[in-house]
Amino acid sequence: MDRRALLSSAAALSLAGLSGCLADARRTTSGRIHADTGHSKLHPADERYVTGSFPDDADFRGWLFSDPPADQRDVFTDRAMQGQYSNDLLEADGDSFVLLFEVRMPREDAAFYNVAQSPSWTGWRDADIPIRRSPPADLEPFEADTLVCTHLSTFDVARGAAPTNAALRVFERDDESGTTHGSDPEQTVATYRVGRWADR
Repeated sequence: MDRRALLSSAAALSLAGLSGCLADARRTTSGRIHADTGHSKLHPADERYVTGSFPDDADFRGWLFSDPPADQRDVFTDRAMQGQYSNDLLEADGDSFVLLFEVRMPREDAAFYNVAQSPSWTGWRDADIPIRRSPPADLEPFEADTLVCTHLSTFDVARGAAPTNAALRVFERDDESGTTHGSDPEQTVATYRVGRWADR
């Protein structure tokens, strides 16, 4: 191995080691992250629940809330405010944070996205949140060609230290066996990254 490759390898190992140390330090300082409540809604793409639109080159968008927005109507449409989303963001109160995301898909790939297991720290302000992807039992009620799954979850963090960034690792659920494929990182079918709403 030449000197440049050796230095590159050493740097990569040092970075990985530092990330692990930061994650361990965060767990020690702030405790573990616990999933609290969550719900997903699969709906036609033209029935919007979150303000704004998807990026031109992506079918995913999402954010973390460590504090509630000054006005939830900056985040949710009137349709969302009339239903189960009303006041959900008020749960982001220091010891809790909220994850909100949407995934757009063609009808034939319809799926619900839900938090699968408890998240974990991967760095000082970074978290890993496993997400389970499950097809609906019946596609018949969904007549639109393009669907969106809107998901919101709340999480509790001991001693109040919400992450500012998170990786959402998506696993596939097999409804026939009831098992979730993807418990190992290499079995992840998709990874999405989210940051704070305030930083968008």
